[in-house]
Amino acid sequence: MDLSRKMTYPRALSLPFRVIPFYTLLGLLQQIIGLAIAPVSVLVTAYFIDTALLVVGEGLGASRIIAPLVALGVFQVYNYLLWPLMGLADTKGSMKTQLKMRVPLVEKRARLEFKHLENNETVDLLNRVWDNPEGKLSVMFGTLTQFLREMGITASYAVILLASAPLMGSLLIVLSVPMFWMAIKAGKASYQAQRDKTERDRYVGTVGWFIHGREPAGERSLFGYAERMTEKYLAGFEDVRKWQLRVNALWFARSKSASVILGLLSTAALFMLAPAVADGSMTVGLYIALLGALFATVNNMGWSLPHYFQRFTTEREYLKEFNKFLELTEARDAEALPVTPPPVFEKLEFKNVSFTYPGTEKVILNKLNLTIENGKHYAFVGVNGAGKTTITKLITRLYDDYEGEILLNGKELREWEIPVIKAMFCALFQDFVRYDVTVAENAAIGKANGATDAEIDRALSLSGFDIKADSLKDGKDTLLGKTHDGGVDLSGGEWQRLAFARAIISPAAVKILDEPTAALDPVAESQVYEKFESISQGITTIFISHRLASAKMADVIYVLDGGRVVEQGDHNALMESVGIYAEMFESQRGWYV
Repeated sequence: MDLSRKMTYPRALSLPFRVIPFYTLLGLLQQIIGLAIAPVSVLVTAYFIDTALLVVGEGLGASRIIAPLVALGVFQVYNYLLWPLMGLADTKGSMKTQLKMRVPLVEKRARLEFKHLENNETVDLLNRVWDNPEGKLSVMFGTLTQFLREMGITASYAVILLASAPLMGSLLIVLSVPMFWMAIKAGKASYQAQRDKTERDRYVGTVGWFIHGREPAGERSLFGYAERMTEKYLAGFEDVRKWQLRVNALWFARSKSASVILGLLSTAALFMLAPAVADGSMTVGLYIALLGALFATVNNMGWSLPHYFQRFTTEREYLKEFNKFLELTEARDAEALPVTPPPVFEKLEFKNVSFTYPGTEKVILNKLNLTIENGKHYAFVGVNGAGKTTITKLITRLYDDYEGEILLNGKELREWEIPVIKAMFCALFQDFVRYDVTVAENAAIGKANGATDAEIDRALSLSGFDIKADSLKDGKDTLLGKTHDGGVDLSGGEWQRLAFARAIISPAAVKILDEPTAALDPVAESQVYEKFESISQGITTIFISHRLASAKMADVIYVLDGGRVVEQGDHNALMESVGIYAEMFESQRGWYV
């Protein structure tokens, strides 16, 4: 599936032929047979009834009704046997479609620039588009063929009605125009409602996670907030329900008003066509068959065709949003592995760098200047919102749209290839991911080009992770996560040590650790830093922390406030200056004495 081109409606229609040609042709054949059977069944029904009356009334041979009887039996077998079989084929086709289309769609999403994942508007778009995208794209051809079948059946019924009852047939055709127009309007309104309620859905989903999620289960039980959260969830759910109900009620009122009129006309037809039967200009069989065709036409025009028109409109609106998803910018070389061996790091310089997150007005970095040199240890400290984590996002190229210059080895950071950046920098963020794989696989994530068992063992040991713990029955091969049968969950501190091992195993020349020991007690934190200091000789490290144990070991401490460096120096120099750093350290002194 080529996602480099715009997904036009013709392209969407052709998808099933390219992905599942056999099942698509089978479904098309089904629709053609259904279209052919409908008008023929009306005529066969009329012939059967008239013939049966002649057999009973005039004593004609019963053999004359065998042919129409068999034909009607075949129609019934088709309706009650073939349709379920085709449903099974549709299910298999859908599964094959998902298998073939899911991979390129996932790869596209994985390549999106990081800024799209921190933007509410884009996240809402992704939530709407990502709700079974391959299913929504692949059914468009089915919607079209089903619509054409129903349209063909309705047209064939209309022709029969026009030939037998011209006034009734003409009224049906005239009333169909406003019904279809209202269906199109309803489809647009329905999809707009889906857009409007996305934010509501996000809120309801978040509150629902508080109620049923595994992670908050402990606090849910301890603080007993489940009842209150349930009330908030029900209130939010009710808000979404009423919103959708208003849209559906409006569509129902608009699109079904004409259907009611058609139903009344169909009832009147019972009396309008009766005189024709009485004077012999219309047979009883044709009268009964026409009534069946009439009510089938009313059903199609009042329900089926408006439904398909609404689906058409909804699908076209979905295509617009899907193309917005395709237009989202991708990170260059997002899937590329780091280059090997890692390049030599010399110096990183921030020169008058300013940065504001897309879609916001608050300036996070304000003409920031600082220098990182090879082989030294640095610490960034400061209050929340000072810009510490933002600096790491710029260094690792998660964001490129900054003002000023960031020079890596004297060359603008944006001019370096992404595989080089991946090889040169390793970042362990505070909100690291807890992967439900084995202990070893969790640690090995830090070395994308592949880690040996010896490297994994060393990293786990240096991080202080105990692979011989009683809970780890298979050692480093123990599967983590309670969602797995036999999986083991770790404490917060154990998870943090395991994540720390990823930074240790990485061959990157610069290691960035953003609040790496937040879940550890001060004693364990000091032990981790002592071990890490012993193995980080000759490499460059950047620590970001509110807890200042790491800062004491740094060669240079940058104190940030308002997106700028307001103090810099080593621990002793900053303590002597009695500034922000000294005040922060004194407030934490009791933790480390």
